[in-house]
Amino acid sequence: MLHFYVSYLEIFKKKIYGYIFKEILEILLLSLAVLTFIMVIARIGQITDLIINKGVEIKDIVLLIVYSSPPYLTFTLPMSFLLSTIVVLGRLSTENEILALKAHGINLNMLYIPVAILGIAITLFGILNTLLFLPNSGDLFRKNLINIVKKGITLEDREGIFTDNIPGIVIYVDKVDIDNKRLKGVLISDDRDNGIKQTITAKSGIINLDPVTMDLNFILEDGNLHRWEKNKDIYRNLYFKEYLFSINLEKNIPQKVPLRKRPYEMDIKDLKKAMINASALDRYELNLEIYKKFSIPFSCISFIFLTVPLGIRRRIEGKLSGIAYSLLIFILYYVLMAFTENIGKSLQLPAFLTSFLPNIIIFFIGIFLMRNINYEEYETISERIRHRWSVYLEKTK
Repeated sequence: MLHFYVSYLEIFKKKIYGYIFKEILEILLLSLAVLTFIMVIARIGQITDLIINKGVEIKDIVLLIVYSSPPYLTFTLPMSFLLSTIVVLGRLSTENEILALKAHGINLNMLYIPVAILGIAITLFGILNTLLFLPNSGDLFRKNLINIVKKGITLEDREGIFTDNIPGIVIYVDKVDIDNKRLKGVLISDDRDNGIKQTITAKSGIINLDPVTMDLNFILEDGNLHRWEKNKDIYRNLYFKEYLFSINLEKNIPQKVPLRKRPYEMDIKDLKKAMINASALDRYELNLEIYKKFSIPFSCISFIFLTVPLGIRRRIEGKLSGIAYSLLIFILYYVLMAFTENIGKSLQLPAFLTSFLPNIIIFFIGIFLMRNINYEEYETISERIRHRWSVYLEKTK
């Protein structure tokens, strides 16, 4: 009989593992999609005007969203894991399913198993994201954005059409030789400067875009430059054999989208190269970025020990309380990151310790809360906080 009961209990535990894992995974994927989309839209919103005015294809918009995601996944992955675990376990506690598990004599520490499996999987994916996806996504995003700008000013399909996509510039090309990349019958009207109006005509030319400086260069041959300086009322007419007309397109790209890699977008190899000629403070920050590529994904491991006690002790505080708790914990983690970074820079602590210190603090808070996980408590977390706050106020009076 005892053998049958043990076998039944093992089957029951496996079903519980699968049930909890499935519930957390569903909420995790939903919250991850929502949080990442909200953050990405803030970035994509900066190029909405570019997309509308240039008639960008749906494919390019989707690629911009995909390439924008990895920087935000670094933070939305741990946050989604935190949110989904607290919400699911809180619901189980509110609907007395946790109480039913206790009534069956099941140790609540078993809840750590499905949560830990999911947490470890997210940690590994987070490390893959910071080491592989993130460094490449920045370059791909910028290249795709430059391609959008190039499509906006491309002259290949605009023979005999006046193009005014660049503010203050009107371009007309009679013929375009796509194979040789040459232009014939070029006319450019430049009104960027209110005090100067100039018109350039040329028999032929070549167009070239520098993807680093975003300079659009027209190398024109056999033409005339007509220039009128309004303030001085001077008119000039120049004939040229070869003339370079350059336009910087960086203004066409949103200002908050830099054309060069930022430290968090670099891979470990690039960060180590940047450290060679950096100052002592910059070297410390770059070294910190290397360890943060591991410490931030590893925050999920620390959250494992914190989410289970908080989730099962959240009684009748409402469905939205799980979201509130997860946001507060993540804000706490952010504050700890900022605080430890400042302390680390001031005291010149090892970069490894500085980056992992928030995880260590969260880990020990979780260990403290899990001590009495199997004991029944009739006071909610918010009630306990209010009670202690009222006692503190009484003492201060």
